[in-house]
Parts: sequence; C-alpha cells; structure tokens
Amino acid sequence: MKVIPKLAPLGATVEDLDLREPLDADDVSAIRAALLEYQVLFFPSGGIDPEQQIRFGAAFGRLEQHAALDALAEHPEVVVFDTAIKDNTAEWWHSDVTCAPEPPMGAILQMVIAPERGGATHWASMTAAYDGLDQQTRGEINDLRALHRSWWQPVQESVHPVVRTHPESGRKGLFVNSIFTKEILGLSKPDSDELLARLVAHATKEEFTVCHDWSEGDIAFWDNRCTQHRVDNDFAPARRRGHRRRLRRCAAERRRGIGRRGRCVVSRRAPGAS
Repeated sequence: MKVIPKLAPLGATVEDLDLREPLDADDVSAIRAALLEYQVLFFPSGGIDPEQQIRFGAAFGRLEQHAALDALAEHPEVVVFDTAIKDNTAEWWHSDVTCAPEPPMGAILQMVIAPERGGATHWASMTAAYDGLDQQTRGEINDLRALHRSWWQPVQESVHPVVRTHPESGRKGLFVNSIFTKEILGLSKPDSDELLARLVAHATKEEFTVCHDWSEGDIAFWDNRCTQHRVDNDFAPARRRGHRRRLRRCAAERRRGIGRRGRCVVSRRAPGAS
C-alpha cells in the first residue's frame, strides 16, 4: 500500500491496495492513520460492488442509514446519488448530518457512473481553516456553540461547539456550515448572522481545499469530523451516479492504542505533480 499526498492542505491517493479483497488488520491501521493525517483519501478505479463497499466501511465503524436520501433497496446502508433519477447534486459546502447529536465519523463514496467532464468534488480542511484564523477571531469563537438543524422532516436539531476538537488527532477545527448551521447561540441575530457568514466564507476558501475529478470506479473516504465538501454542478445533461456509505463511529475512537503501523509507504511527489 502506497500513500501519495496531494499538493494541498488535505488529501492523498492510496495505491497498490485491492479493495475487492478483505482488509487485514495492518491495512485497516494504515488507512486509519492516513485518514487522520490527510483527512480525505482517494482510491483510483476501485471498482467494488455494494457488498464489498459495505465490508470496506464496516472495517472502520458502524454503518448507518440516512433519514432522507435514497438508498439501494437491498442495501439500505448505501445511499444512491443518481441524476438520472433525481437532480440532487450537493453543490453547497457542508459536513454531513451535523444536525445529529453525533454526526457521522466519515463517509465512503464510489463513483459508479462519471460524466465525461465536470462533476468534480471539492473538500475543505476545517483544521487548516481554523489555523488560518487570526488570534482575535479564535479568541472570539473558541467557547461559542451553534444550533444545527436538518432540512428534512421530522426536524432534527443539535447544538455543537463552533470550534470542535478532533477526538483522535486533538486538532481544533471549525464546525459550522451553510446547510445545517442556523445560528450561533448567545448572540443577537444580526451578530450571529454576520459571524456565521464570515466563518463559513473563511472555512471554504480555496487555499484550504482539494479537488477530485472523478473517473468511474474511483472511491473517496473522508473524515466528516474535520472536512466539508461540495460538488460542481456543471455536467448536465450527462449522468452522474455515486454510492455512498456513512460511518457512525470509527473503531479507533474505542481503541486508541491503534497507531501508525501497517504496510503504508508515503511517497511525496515533486512540485507540479498531481
């Protein structure tokens, strides 16, 4: 297994690993360590079926079903995004389901049908965004909390810190987004709206992001606790279909002794490579 970092604040490509086969303990440990370091991992042309995708995800946490999105009938854990069925491209920056008391640890998306051009997905690092704030803003927001609300019925609401400490890496990151975060508690509505808009705009600056242009069979595995993502809605009338599974809890949160062992080779490409 070889991990090749992107020339960006987050992201790495994982090569020389066959996801059609069960992962051994060393592979799981190495992938988990890479995810903590790079926040989103790309597995080119994995080409796995739903059962294999479920097995892959289950190695890292308990799987869950989405309350509002379509899923495979025979595999309700696998959410389906298919523009031939429903035009539901997620073109706004967000972290997944932050309206939940315990938002998903991560998600694994496989592109089953990719358009010839367009439809790229962007991820933003919330730890890089927090590190990029000035000291005054950090002091202003470190102890604030925000209300997150679902767009589906029945409505789900939860309160989370505006600055969240990652349970494994210990790094601080922004935890607000434009879809689910509705207000910052303890502030007047004008002050809440202004600060929330400022933080959301800062968090998704291009300097904190990485972009992936999809090919059929590509797989992305991202840490939902410290990233946001969005899709370029620029591929119509072409079809785009993806299968995604969300992880409720990472096994490493229960077994912190798991370290950075495993058959993992980090390869750093020269500047200008992608």
